[in-house]
Amino acid sequence: MSEKAFSQKSVEQRLRDFLLANGLRQTKERFAILKAVYDMDSTFTIEELQRALAEMRFRVSTATLYNTTQLLVQANLLIRHPFSSQTTLFERIADEKPRNYQICNNCHRITRIKSKELMDGINSYRPRRFDISHRVLYVYGICPKCEAAMRKKLKQLQNNIQQ
Repeated sequence: MSEKAFSQKSVEQRLRDFLLANGLRQTKERFAILKAVYDMDSTFTIEELQRALAEMRFRVSTATLYNTTQLLVQANLLIRHPFSSQTTLFERIADEKPRNYQICNNCHRITRIKSKELMDGINSYRPRRFDISHRVLYVYGICPKCEAAMRKKLKQLQNNIQQ
């Protein structure tokens, strides 16, 4: 059995356990959405998830997508990121690997942080009497492109004042 197949089976079982524990129905829509989510490789929107389901020839209503993604968040199978005020971004939780992002306060560009030192620090943290399900780190600041644009604009304003 491949690693992806094992992962798919284990997340399906986690969803079954969650639904059973909460007295919820095990519908084919919920499991189709779960499969589409775990076939995604990065963050995604509800619209992108809907397109992925359409490509699988599985149609569900937008309301079902919103309700099911909420269930998947509650079941710790999906992360809802607070990246953008315009649209909600989601990401699957396939493992305990930390997810680290830097977000520009100006242009809202999101990039993944790939730092061995940061990963070592995060992985070395072992809390007492607390079972970590997943880790997400958000670092906010100004990206180099926006910083250069702001410096250029400031310089233009200073030149206009001096003239």
